[in-house]
Amino acid sequence: MSDKSKILIVDDDLLFVNDLSELLESFRQYEVLTATSRGEELFILRQEKIAVLVVNLHGGGLNGLEVLSLVSTSYRHIQCIVMTNGEHPAIKAVANCSCKDSIFLFLAKPSNLETIGCAVLESLQRLDENDYQPGISVAKIVAFFEAVQKTARISVRFGSKKHGLLDFDKGILINAACEKKKAAEAALEIFDWQPLGFLIESEEYTPERTISTQELETIRVTSRLKRETAKNSGLAQETNRMAQQKIGLFIVDDSKMMRKVIAGIFKDDPFVQVVGEAENGEEALQLIPQLKPDVITLDVEMPIMDGLKTIKHLMIQAPTPTVMLSSMTQDGAIVTFDALKYGAVDFVAKPSRNAETDLEEQTRDIARKVHLAAEVELEAVRYVRAVNKDKQAGFPPGSRCEKVVAIGAAEGGYGALLKLLPHLSAAYPAAYLVMFYAPAKHLDAFVEYMDRFSPLRIRRAENNAPLEPGVCYFASGEKYMTVHEREDGLVLHLSSAPFATQRGSINMLFFSVAEIMKDDAVAVILSGVGEDGTEGMAEILRVGGAGIVQDPAGCLYRDMPWSVSAHCREAAVLVDAAIPETIHGILSA
Repeated sequence: MSDKSKILIVDDDLLFVNDLSELLESFRQYEVLTATSRGEELFILRQEKIAVLVVNLHGGGLNGLEVLSLVSTSYRHIQCIVMTNGEHPAIKAVANCSCKDSIFLFLAKPSNLETIGCAVLESLQRLDENDYQPGISVAKIVAFFEAVQKTARISVRFGSKKHGLLDFDKGILINAACEKKKAAEAALEIFDWQPLGFLIESEEYTPERTISTQELETIRVTSRLKRETAKNSGLAQETNRMAQQKIGLFIVDDSKMMRKVIAGIFKDDPFVQVVGEAENGEEALQLIPQLKPDVITLDVEMPIMDGLKTIKHLMIQAPTPTVMLSSMTQDGAIVTFDALKYGAVDFVAKPSRNAETDLEEQTRDIARKVHLAAEVELEAVRYVRAVNKDKQAGFPPGSRCEKVVAIGAAEGGYGALLKLLPHLSAAYPAAYLVMFYAPAKHLDAFVEYMDRFSPLRIRRAENNAPLEPGVCYFASGEKYMTVHEREDGLVLHLSSAPFATQRGSINMLFFSVAEIMKDDAVAVILSGVGEDGTEGMAEILRVGGAGIVQDPAGCLYRDMPWSVSAHCREAAVLVDAAIPETIHGILSA
């Protein structure tokens, strides 16, 4: 246990928060953080490494369900103590569930502060011992919605292979779907899934009841009896259950030493298990369909069959989330971006003592991207078909931009932009502005690469450059890129972002475009960490512009699209393949 484990308390009851904070801080081994108003809790989760979360489901202006959703998908290590305002039958029914997931304890307010303090200590011990399964059991998720009487549609996913939908009407589960199953049959299967993540997809839909009250009770009882029978008969021993829950990793690299290094990164990881290795693509393609891994790390340069040929075949034979290992030299960058175009979900530099960052940071980056890749929906893992890369005829010099499309992207944005930009037309009198959180050295290579495949002219943004229709301008996240109006047209202004570590460059771009373009503005949010772009999107929608959000289910990093879609209900949430056509429809209106 660390000397200062961080505890986050989320509740709008200031007296309770202050009293509990004072008690926990008296232990001298905790750093206590608090969130008493909406937005604070999400900011803290993304900025701090929280060990234990104490959250009130009935937190007034706070949204406890949003917090638990984020924990279940992006911060699965956090131990949660969930509180309710008084006893609730649905919560009471799952309080003693035998499943050890990310929910450590349920407590009803008012509750003894010392009881909460002891629970925090015990949950930290469980975290240290890895004595739990990351995610939240479906039975508990259903109980949460019933407790707050929420109407919503949510998606639930376990790894990259299982995905389902649950519909609630005033807290009651009324519909379910997974694979080819529907209604009660689907709900019964989903209830049997191991702890997982959930996302609130929509709160505005027409509920259709396919599950009766009696069927729901039968599903609950059946699911509970299955768990108890498995526990009592010894069929679900802890070691076997944990093994089943691990992310299956397959390593492809021609270097035996590098395969050993990659495997060593996950040696002590309780959630990842190396299920196989191959020294070239040909061998990998023979083994992968048999072993069915959840994630693949794939070397770019190999004999017999290199990484690029391998990823092409893989996307046809056995689509699997794949992270490319690349040197990111000039030649390596081209091949790496090709691999992303053909279906790889991300790339990461090979561990090297000669790299700019230390080895520990490099290994953390590899581990983080493997964990995140395991959560990618298989529908997002696909080959990007080639399109006509010929440049379209440009507009005459001095032509004015009638509309501006502002795009925000961060982690995981390479793949999203590769699927988007080649399909955008330069035939409309519109300029495209991309704010992308990516290292400058990678961004230069990416701009050069994209210019070869897009009908648009792709450029790095320059200060005081006139805005031209049919051109796409890229800026990196450490800069502010804003639009200004002069007598002779629109110009770009670039300046250093004063608080780059806190992010805000996408918001700044969106606010600027909203002010100048009004209802001729279009905002697009793609994959990324954090919530940059949420406020800016709201402003563009407020002035009459249009908003588009990449479907979080298809993003490697879901935070940004999740935050925007949750707070900007007028923005259209679309799979990446549908975004270009939607943009063209807006520009031609």
